[in-house]
Amino acid sequence: MLEIKNVKIKMGEQQLLGGLSFSAEDGQVVCITGDSGCGKTSLLRAILGFISLQEGHISVDGELLTPAAAGEFRKYIAYVPQDLAMPMETVGEMVRMPFALKANLATPFSKARLMEEWQKLDLAPELYDKKVSELSGGQRQRIIISTLGLLKKTIVLADEPTSALDAHTTALVLAYFKALAAGGATVITVSHDPAFTDGCDKKVVTA
Repeated sequence: MLEIKNVKIKMGEQQLLGGLSFSAEDGQVVCITGDSGCGKTSLLRAILGFISLQEGHISVDGELLTPAAAGEFRKYIAYVPQDLAMPMETVGEMVRMPFALKANLATPFSKARLMEEWQKLDLAPELYDKKVSELSGGQRQRIIISTLGLLKKTIVLADEPTSALDAHTTALVLAYFKALAAGGATVITVSHDPAFTDGCDKKVVTA
């Protein structure tokens, strides 16, 4: 279980979160929603240990997330950012990128398994040999999301994962996250998309 307790985040003079509390159980898809600029993405970065808290704490299964422990915690977290600008030229290079990170070196990449994940997200195998620049925004989102099925992390964080998707592919991504949760993961998302947020197990509204 991931617990957010009275978390306050301040960036410069701007107060982003003013005391947010909620819990996310194993097997849940939780959506954080609210006005733009209120600290939703900053909260995801705080869970990753990239932003310090002004007050409050974050814990996973009762263990506090501290700056000293952040590197160890990241081994159990997968993160899909909103900004999917990729320096790689080909899709094949792009999907291998997460497996080159220090936290994921013990997880082998498998193209065959990736193709199984692509079927769930309505992605054509031919995309693998495409240039990243040839992809639509929605294809890029779903391709990055598909690597989550191979990484099999305990906690999944996704920032606006359906912002470039239509209703059909939004439903596929929601079902994909629910399948990850059914396998024991805790999925924390940020979204403004009602078609997505209404289907999540729990909705947290930030002020």
